Amino acid sequence: MFARFSKTRDLVHRTAHGLTPAQLQYRPDASRWSVAENLEHMTIVEQHILAGLTRTLDKTPDPSKKPAMTDEQLLANFGRVVQPITAPEPLRPTSRWPLSNLLSEFDAARQRTIEFATTAADTKELRHYFMPHPLFGELDCYQWFILAAGHSERHCNQCATIKASAGFPL
Repeated sequence: MFARFSKTRDLVHRTAHGLTPAQLQYRPDASRWSVAENLEHMTIVEQHILAGLTRTLDKTPDPSKKPAMTDEQLLANFGRVVQPITAPEPLRPTSRWPLSNLLSEFDAARQRTIEFATTAADTKELRHYFMPHPLFGELDCYQWFILAAGHSERHCNQCATIKASAGFPL
């Protein structure tokens, strides 16, 4: 889990490294987010997941409960989500931060997630706490950490498509 956090953090940095403001804000069409909007969304989602996990781990564990899918199924299903998913309003980008702060905001959110995950893994049995996901059903907290890292990777892949589009500024 922790290796995925580092790997996807590095991927986010490689995705945004060296992009000009015009490149960060470029949208291939009106229905698609820019790289900057993807970066903002990744940060917001990371913060949202962490807040939910914090509340969840304050509840009573349920060792008898099982997640809706295995880790392998989660990773496979997450990787198959190729259609754009409409993000709920609170998770949509709104230019909360200046372009120059996008990576530092992401880094701060990711660092808080890693610190929380480290403490939680040392003190709680993450497989005994559950939180629902709107697409995948009830997931245990360990799976939510897997999902947080995977979410960044998914959006970096979307950013790669944006950067490869014909109208992307040089």
